Amino acid sequence: MCAVAGNASAAQIDYTSRDFTGYRDALLAYAGEVLPEWTSRSPADFGVVMVELFSYLGDIVSFYQDRIQDEAYLTTATQRSSVIAIAQQLGYQPHTAIPATGQVAFSPAPGLTSPVVLPAGTQVITTYIAALDRAITYETTADVVVPAYTTPVPQVVGLVAEGATQGNRTLALYASTAGQPASTIRVEDVGSSDGTQAQEFTLAQAPVLLDTVRVFVDDGLGGTEWTRVSDFLLSRPSDLIVTAHTDDQGITRLIFGDGTNGSIPSTGLKIAVAYRTGGGSYGNIPQGSIIDLAEGLPGVVVAGSSPMAGGADEESIDQIRVNAPRVFRTQGRAVSGQDYADLALSVAGVAGASAVVRSASAVTIFIVGPANILPSEGQRDAVAQYVQDRALTGVIVNVVNGTLIPTNVGSSTLPVLISVQARYRRDTVKLAVQQAIQRVFTPPQTTFGSRISISQVYRAIQEVPGVEWAVIQMMARSDLPQSGTADIICRDNEIPIVGNIVVTASGGV
Repeated sequence: MCAVAGNASAAQIDYTSRDFTGYRDALLAYAGEVLPEWTSRSPADFGVVMVELFSYLGDIVSFYQDRIQDEAYLTTATQRSSVIAIAQQLGYQPHTAIPATGQVAFSPAPGLTSPVVLPAGTQVITTYIAALDRAITYETTADVVVPAYTTPVPQVVGLVAEGATQGNRTLALYASTAGQPASTIRVEDVGSSDGTQAQEFTLAQAPVLLDTVRVFVDDGLGGTEWTRVSDFLLSRPSDLIVTAHTDDQGITRLIFGDGTNGSIPSTGLKIAVAYRTGGGSYGNIPQGSIIDLAEGLPGVVVAGSSPMAGGADEESIDQIRVNAPRVFRTQGRAVSGQDYADLALSVAGVAGASAVVRSASAVTIFIVGPANILPSEGQRDAVAQYVQDRALTGVIVNVVNGTLIPTNVGSSTLPVLISVQARYRRDTVKLAVQQAIQRVFTPPQTTFGSRISISQVYRAIQEVPGVEWAVIQMMARSDLPQSGTADIICRDNEIPIVGNIVVTASGGV
């Protein structure tokens, strides 16, 4: 468009005008200079049709150029794969879905005369759950020995984790694998090596718990385990390593080395993978929800179960945008109090952290998991060890769970009053208002030490379509008098969460 013909002067191009209208106007203006005899601007004119077709094409290309550019920045990227890649460049590994864990009690049935061993991986299930259209499966994490039947009836407790082990055959492992004696493991065959560089294999089931993925190269006599790593950076040609990543569609793929960074499996050898699927907040169920073995075993019954807790969905894009820059800022060392909190975010399962400096030699870190789930003792120990290794000499790091502060908005005697506009359904608007209030108290809007003002809640309500006016008669922490309205103020170790929401609607239809 910058070429000239005859005495025509160079066209002035606005490089910021890159939509359909901008392209059409620029093309027609340029045509007026190089083809002054063409004066028709009728939509039916063939030349105008061609200009509009090229403008339409230019508009589409510009749209995708903008999208591509946006995907290069953490604050504007919309694809989960782009956000994760940027976060990993900053040294932050977003957490995947986490399975719920708990305990299940087993008892012998009358007539069981000898002990029965329930091997690790024995599946137990809940009743049918309508919201999921299925039962939830849990597996024992270690062998459980159920004794013979006696009176009173004994009970043994086993630890269980939500999810299911995948695989269609057993693979014998060489004695050298992980320093253990020869054993077998259930695996899924994903293909055979063709000897090429950067081979890729896809796992058949989803969602995959990446922490459970183990990759074996099977020579027909036994399997040799290859180490799973996050990337091939600084790896050697002889390293037996493999990466595993889950894309935006939930498909998990394995990628082997190229002979320069990471070894290539020999041609013809089978690739076998052991892994579990599951994970998510849906696994957090009440006490007594697990009722039976997935496959009946004569002489053994499920006697009860504890609440299942710790399950969490994969880290949201919004949470990654908040956490990744904080971890990058620490550069792997803890100096200030904020450094201690930011480093805790690097440990899987930690979505929020706050550090309180007790003295020059003691720091307490308060943590919560995704969706404000309280971490287990094992997670707290992992955070303490990780941060302690990066702390200043002489500083003792303690890690405890954060304190969740339920906040009540409205009550039976002082409900939130809303008026619904005439053309809106009252029940629909009322439900939308309740959900809007809940979002005010949902991460990442809330974190340690948050202050929730009454105006924030009013704004959330007023933004709901169909709300004419609203009056909040009561908003208070659950541990304070339930009267009046005031900002919700939390300490450094406290996070506000939604408590009771009571809304009364009038008007509408």
